Amino acid sequence: MGVPTYGSRKGLEAPSEPHSEVLGTITPDITDPAPIHEQATWTSPSGQTIDLVEEPPPWEVGHATEYTPSDARRFVDVPADWVLRWANPRLIDLNGWEYWKAVSASDSRVTVKVKAMVTVDNLIRRGGQTGDILVWMPRHWVESRRRQFQDATDRLTRSAVDKQQGLKEDFARGKYGQFVKLDTARHPTHTMGEGRTMARD
Repeated sequence: MGVPTYGSRKGLEAPSEPHSEVLGTITPDITDPAPIHEQATWTSPSGQTIDLVEEPPPWEVGHATEYTPSDARRFVDVPADWVLRWANPRLIDLNGWEYWKAVSASDSRVTVKVKAMVTVDNLIRRGGQTGDILVWMPRHWVESRRRQFQDATDRLTRSAVDKQQGLKEDFARGKYGQFVKLDTARHPTHTMGEGRTMARD
């Protein structure tokens, strides 16, 4: 009989060339489905049936306000050029106010939306009478402090790079012995996080 070969009369037929074939169509409700909500029905005492649709959770439709849950401007109205922070009383006792000022409910520039947050000393706190204190600072003060901190960080970075370069030169001159060599030295980058780049979506 022999070994069958493609195209021979005794063997297998050669495979046909591949060709396209329409298997069906994809409807828009598959590629772009409508949001699914839980549905239920309720029958009133009179016998009328009412369809109930459960609302989606708030994190799927966005916040009702532009402020995040911890943003103090949800609770007070203050001038736009004020920067607000929640200050821990223990840190205030430890480090002082550090140029921040307490937001006073009796200040004519302040309108408190949640009166229950006002304490007996006219401060605004979250978490009760011993909770965090709402403080403020003018925006240009905050920006100036940020520039100070950035300048200090830059000086420290330059100092570290200069010390590393000096160490490499000391090794090259044989300061630590003729058989002690430094193959490579590189200053690390991006080792500290920047808070302004870590905002939540």
